[in-house]
Amino acid sequence: MFADYQNDMTLKELDYRTGAHMEVSLLWSPESGQLAVVVVDEVAGEEFAMEVDPSEAMEVFRHPFAYADKRPLEFRRPLISQAA
Repeated sequence: MFADYQNDMTLKELDYRTGAHMEVSLLWSPESGQLAVVVVDEVAGEEFAMEVDPSEAMEVFRHPFAYADKRPLEFRRPLISQAA
């Protein structure tokens, strides 16, 4: 499961984009070879990640919401408010 990235997995960011209150990253684990697209959506107030195959990585990176409803997400959680 890619969600283990929070533990001891080394991740490399292969691509990153931001815009319209959203950040999208394409991450790769050299140890496992896994790829994931991670989305932080400030408008919806959540973040999620989904594991992707190499053949679809850039397509999912470009259009993550088109794929998010069609596959299980590795995690989905609300963003923690920055307000004190």
